[in-house]
Amino acid sequence: MKLIPLGVGGAFTSRFYHNNYIAEIGSKKLLIDAGTTLRTSITQAGYSYLDIDAVWISHLHSDHVGGLEELILQRYWHFKNGAHLPIKTDIVVHQAIYPSLRQLLFFPLENGGNTIDDFCHFTVVNDEDLTNFEGLVLQIFNTSDTHIQGMASSALSIQGPLGNILYTSDVKNLQEANLLRFVNDKTIAIFQDTSFTMNGAHAFLKEILAYYPKDIHAKIYAMHYNDNIEDFLSAIKQAGIQYVKQHEAIMFHLT
Repeated sequence: MKLIPLGVGGAFTSRFYHNNYIAEIGSKKLLIDAGTTLRTSITQAGYSYLDIDAVWISHLHSDHVGGLEELILQRYWHFKNGAHLPIKTDIVVHQAIYPSLRQLLFFPLENGGNTIDDFCHFTVVNDEDLTNFEGLVLQIFNTSDTHIQGMASSALSIQGPLGNILYTSDVKNLQEANLLRFVNDKTIAIFQDTSFTMNGAHAFLKEILAYYPKDIHAKIYAMHYNDNIEDFLSAIKQAGIQYVKQHEAIMFHLT
């Protein structure tokens, strides 16, 4: 499995693109979130909308879903040699988020005689569902109210026979999210949104280090971080964690 960071920044980044990824798993490509910077970040990473086989949306903040409408429409209104060759977009979403996601897409897609289901195919999952994706298992679990109170959100565990990866998306209350239930001796990496300045929506570095056992700190990859990341490199080194770099692919052997 290869994980390509299309962007690593937060919602208001002016230096990095939004914290979205492509996971190349076997011959398929899973897009992890689709923020408003996607139209630029995906092409700069060498991909196009047509390359995507499925999309997972973690929650409905614009840096995670603001580019989804364009991706769906560009794929559906795909032409080759003058012929309309529509491509439906497969979207995997937790049941806690699904109703709001449909509502968000209603007005841009429900027009001209078309419905949302003409453009998209939804796979709606709950915490117990295991989705097979090219030999790996995707388990999407509910983290609602742990990023923003009253907001539905989810995280992702990618599991293979040789290891697993935890992708937290955005979370503030780590204890309530109960992320450690998806961390074990086969965990290879934890992609954790990390703030280096205190705020009410994302976990601060000290909170992260206090939550995760010290012996797995080296497996933590900080993402969704501040634009002035260079100011915190010494803190990252001292903490013994890693940080994701935009467009620098990371290889994992899960099978």
